[in-house]
Amino acid sequence: MSEDPQLSTFGEQFADAVERVSPGVVTVHGRRRLPGTGIVLNVDDTSAVIVTASHVVEREDNLSIYLASGTKVPATLLGRDLSRDLAVLRAETTNLSSVSDRPRLPRVGTIVMAVGRPWAVTPQATLGTVNAVGQIHSRRAGGIQLIHTDVTMLPGFSGGPLIDGAGYVAGINTSGLLRMANITIPIDQVRAVSADILAYGHVRSGWIGVTVQPVTLPAHAQGETEESESGLLVSGIAADSPAANAGLLVGDILVSVAEAPLGDATDLKHALGSEQIGQALELGILRGGSRQALSVTPVERPDPAS
Repeated sequence: MSEDPQLSTFGEQFADAVERVSPGVVTVHGRRRLPGTGIVLNVDDTSAVIVTASHVVEREDNLSIYLASGTKVPATLLGRDLSRDLAVLRAETTNLSSVSDRPRLPRVGTIVMAVGRPWAVTPQATLGTVNAVGQIHSRRAGGIQLIHTDVTMLPGFSGGPLIDGAGYVAGINTSGLLRMANITIPIDQVRAVSADILAYGHVRSGWIGVTVQPVTLPAHAQGETEESESGLLVSGIAADSPAANAGLLVGDILVSVAEAPLGDATDLKHALGSEQIGQALELGILRGGSRQALSVTPVERPDPAS
């Protein structure tokens, strides 16, 4: 039986994609069990920044990565974002190539590959499709934007890239956010987390100074907003906070931030990411049964110890 030329071309395309991304994929030794995978986010004159899944890095010291050549390099943990199961490492080597980002989120149905290097010798890869893109809720992830695929995650694949047919990285794979689910953190979020940790030592989050609790919206308000059956009742406002300065009142019901509906407190938390700090946002509220809009400018969340 002759080989299908289209199938052969398809196979070669993805083999080339794995080969293209492979120099930016490393083995991460940070736990007693099977090593994990990491990607090289950027390389400067003295070192490389590696991002992996946080659950792969069980210890704080004695970390190392293995390059594609098999060379072992010590690594330092710079910080974590537990809500996205990400850890940022620095490796004192420049003998690495950084990955290239996919410019946009993949659409549902896009054929993708998970690439892992739990052993330093050669990369491994599995093929699948994107099942969902958007807010996938869990206790840890809240309502952040995630990519859900049916790609088989082999042992040690967490921290490795999800790539398209050209070898561009759509995000980092993890099995640590949702049980029995393959989740990918989009690459733009990965870079934002890395930038915060490199600049500030932690992931910044926006703060407007409100205490809230979920409530069911009145029937007339549900019909008016056409967004959600629930909102967030403001039960407290910090003095001199962005919310106070914006004119928010106790008893107001928050229904949206920047036109994104607010169903619970995690929605508000993730609507106030580091990129929103210092940026004016439209806050949709219900006051006295009528819809209003306020402009609020989040600041960085204060340190509770300060």
